[in-house]
Amino acid sequence: MNGNDLLERRWSMKHRLLFVGMLLLAASLAAPAQSRVTATGTAAILGGDAAKARDRALESALRNAVEQVIGTMVDSETLVQNNALLADKIFTQTRGYVANYRILSEKPDTDANLYSVTVEAEVREGNLADDLGSLGILMRRMKMPRLAVAIQDDQGTAKSVLERLFRDKGFLVVETPESAGGSSFWGMGEGGQADLLKRYGAEVVVLGKVSGGAGAAVGKSNLTSYQAALSLKALKADTRELLGTASGSGTAVHVGEAGFQEASRQAATVAGNDLVRQITAQWAKESSSTRMLTLEIQGSGAKAQEVAKRLLSEGRGIQEAVVRESSPAGATLGVSMQGDASDLAQEVRKLWPRAKIVSQTANRLTVAF
Repeated sequence: MNGNDLLERRWSMKHRLLFVGMLLLAASLAAPAQSRVTATGTAAILGGDAAKARDRALESALRNAVEQVIGTMVDSETLVQNNALLADKIFTQTRGYVANYRILSEKPDTDANLYSVTVEAEVREGNLADDLGSLGILMRRMKMPRLAVAIQDDQGTAKSVLERLFRDKGFLVVETPESAGGSSFWGMGEGGQADLLKRYGAEVVVLGKVSGGAGAAVGKSNLTSYQAALSLKALKADTRELLGTASGSGTAVHVGEAGFQEASRQAATVAGNDLVRQITAQWAKESSSTRMLTLEIQGSGAKAQEVAKRLLSEGRGIQEAVVRESSPAGATLGVSMQGDASDLAQEVRKLWPRAKIVSQTANRLTVAF
């Protein structure tokens, strides 16, 4: 083997290792979020059969692991209220949420006639968030936000598919006005679009656009290939906070325009399911920790710093209170707390009994001092 051959082999090996490393990195980045928890399960030893008791104790430990992760997504009150539903729909398929586990310890207690197993388990958060969302548990915790869909699509296929998909997932879908499909609506900015849909009861707004059309003829037949692409964005209507973005594409072969409709259906199904996962993941995070709310002060912007300071020092569950904008006519604060705007309103009434609640939505509170 000459020097050139050796050098070429070394470079080839280096490139292969680099390629494998890139694949492993991509796989790790694409891997769904998982929680590692430790849990213990016990089972009674019946008829002296320790083996069966061990199996039941292991299943109990895995169920307790899943229950721990659910507890980070929803509060204890929601768990109690939905215990029967969780037992029927979630805990019957515990192993489906456990990516892997290892047994840390196990032992029979002959005096108590119990078998105990402790495991370290990795639980798939994404799968749980999807199923909790489809069961409506997260939505009830978030006080059932109403959702509106507006899609820039001449045929309306994607909009109807998305509305049906969201309803099937347990969302409350409100009808959008006819003006939401016109050119004037799509000439507005996102703020104007969200304001219009908010007037019709929407608390979450899904905006999107379909593109694509007919492609080339298929061989010498009268069939035509069609492609469609759909981009989506979900916003909180009252604060414009982004809940997620998604895209999807579809292809179909058909004689006429039905081909584009089929391609649009495919694109809407892919993008819609992705967006549902993102929304439920965000709601799971907000329901178990803090969420950012907007507090608007009317009539006295000079009080903004005082209000922020007092909320932070005396308000219950408030993690952050920051003045975003201020003027003599009023101010806007960002408040991070456990709860929604109704909880913030309670804190405001407690600290400033004479304050007047002007308006209130899920994520925005307007107060006159």
